[in-house]
Amino acid sequence: MGAAAVRWHLCVLLALGAHGRMVGGSGLPGAVDVDECSEGTDDCHIDAICQNTPKSYKCLCKPGYKGEGRQCEDIDECENDYYNGGCVHDCINIPGNYRCTCFDGFMLAHDGHNCLDVDECQDNNGGCQQICVNAMGSYECQCHSGFFLSDNQHTCIHRSNEGMNCMNKDHGCAHICRETPKGGVACDCRPGFDLAQNQKDCTLTCNYGNGGCQHSCEDTDTGPMCGCHQKYALHSDGRTCIEKDEAAIERSQFNATSVADVDKRVKRRLLMETCAVNNGGCDRTCKDTATGVRCSCPVGFTLQPDGKTCKGQHMGCVGTALPGARRPTAGSC
Repeated sequence: MGAAAVRWHLCVLLALGAHGRMVGGSGLPGAVDVDECSEGTDDCHIDAICQNTPKSYKCLCKPGYKGEGRQCEDIDECENDYYNGGCVHDCINIPGNYRCTCFDGFMLAHDGHNCLDVDECQDNNGGCQQICVNAMGSYECQCHSGFFLSDNQHTCIHRSNEGMNCMNKDHGCAHICRETPKGGVACDCRPGFDLAQNQKDCTLTCNYGNGGCQHSCEDTDTGPMCGCHQKYALHSDGRTCIEKDEAAIERSQFNATSVADVDKRVKRRLLMETCAVNNGGCDRTCKDTATGVRCSCPVGFTLQPDGKTCKGQHMGCVGTALPGARRPTAGSC
């Protein structure tokens, strides 16, 4: 081999060696690894960490994320599978992490998960003019004897010895009595009721339990008025809706051929009744169930086929209704 050929082969070897130092994994002695992570040539996800290896690199999702590195997804620690993130009250998921918060009247404990009651009375007496009483998650203001709490629920007003006050049984309010700064009283109603024109009585509205109506309810000056959808007619109780063919049977004074037919109508009528309204129509004990109300009678009395009336033997009289209940029909004794 001539000198020129030797020089040419030497140049080739030198060139290959230089190339091996620039590109990792050539297998040539002295080859230098390329750090794709520092050069930014990796394809790791934005929420992943790039880790260089001798011949390549690998991607690892950051804490709070899941995936294989090239695709990473946020872990929702507030999901049920993670037990609400361990938060006692509310859990708020944030990218790669989560945060616990507490309901009003509570503060987050040092562990970042538990919630502790805030004693509002420790700060300026809770804003109460006289007495502050702390409660779990809340507080209330009270007044000394001879004073009553104003509408702002914080200041106290001296009770006048003259005029009407809520301690007087003749205040006339049907539901709620409130004392006014001038020594008089003002009436209010429980939720679902409106104050009548006389400013004392309370009228049931459709906003509470649909006014006791099974289908539609319309507010009137005298209270809720119930209505029914097509193919239904209003029952004689003024609240329940029954099929029109069944209404015809009712108008003929329940000309049923068997007790089973009566029971069927009774069960349908009970579907939307509630013990909160007229004791569900029961003579005595009334219990709300998933299908309506269920009436029952004391020992010695029998529930009648209408599902509401209690009759039995009492003082030697068969069929006498319970005291305070519906009077027995003529000829029952």
